[in-house]
Amino acid sequence: MSTPTDQLGSSDPAARVFRPGEFKGREGLVRNMLRRLERGESLSLVGGPKLGKTSLLLHLAWQLNHDHAVPSPKYPGPSAMYIDVSDEADCQRFRSRSQKAHTIVLLDNCDSLVEGKTLSLSEVNRFRRGPTVFAGARVWRELVRESGLTHKLKSIPLAVFLEKEAQQILCPDLTSEQQACVLNYAGTHPFIIKVLQSALLRGGPHVLPEKVVKDVKNSLSSFFQCCANQLRGPLEHQVLAFLIEADKPVNPREVARAFELATIKLVADTLCSLGLVGRWIREEEATLSANSRLFNEWYRETVPS
Repeated sequence: MSTPTDQLGSSDPAARVFRPGEFKGREGLVRNMLRRLERGESLSLVGGPKLGKTSLLLHLAWQLNHDHAVPSPKYPGPSAMYIDVSDEADCQRFRSRSQKAHTIVLLDNCDSLVEGKTLSLSEVNRFRRGPTVFAGARVWRELVRESGLTHKLKSIPLAVFLEKEAQQILCPDLTSEQQACVLNYAGTHPFIIKVLQSALLRGGPHVLPEKVVKDVKNSLSSFFQCCANQLRGPLEHQVLAFLIEADKPVNPREVARAFELATIKLVADTLCSLGLVGRWIREEEATLSANSRLFNEWYRETVPS
């Protein structure tokens, strides 16, 4: 499988985000996962569409193989292998490759494991030998919860960037006005940031940001629809709509009271995992916020209330 080598600052929004050795925005998460893997733990990385699961796995693979590039008794060969579960060739490579006990397997698109079209979970358990990262979206997340795998896999939820992380990935070639435009309209969603700033880079400093924003919102409609399709049941839509209309960070207890519920945690966890809502501590208070103006506008215009 070829390794993508594009980065967030690329003018090609369709390009995957990965450059060997470079990784911005989730360094703390990377360190945490590396520590756990090297202790022998297996992990379940869950997140919605385009939150960066593939880029994170590719970076972990590079980091592990780079750190152990010189063979040793403990690491006699490559320390990690990346496998796209939805790719038949990758699955064959996983089945046929001899894996030592030290090999860390990084499995991407694990929702496909639920269907078992290319690889089944039982096959994975039969062929893997060392610590494993299972990365997937909602279908995989729910399988883990419902099957009791939470006792065997440490859950690593992927969410939108923190504000300081979003700042780190802004392209320095953008003007200050363009950078403000990106944060105002994309919020802290990594993919929306990527697409918007790529469009601004292509347009240059003299193109009106308003026109670029309009064009980008239209180009992202299929992605936004994919995100909305991940929602299930009226309550998830209602809570998301409530946060969109609030247009500011809201304490989860306030959201729960609005729907006469004791807690909103399960719904909030789902919305955060899908990348539609961010969860932050502000002035020592937990808050939820739907901060991607582009998605919020599309949702208001497209999804029936």
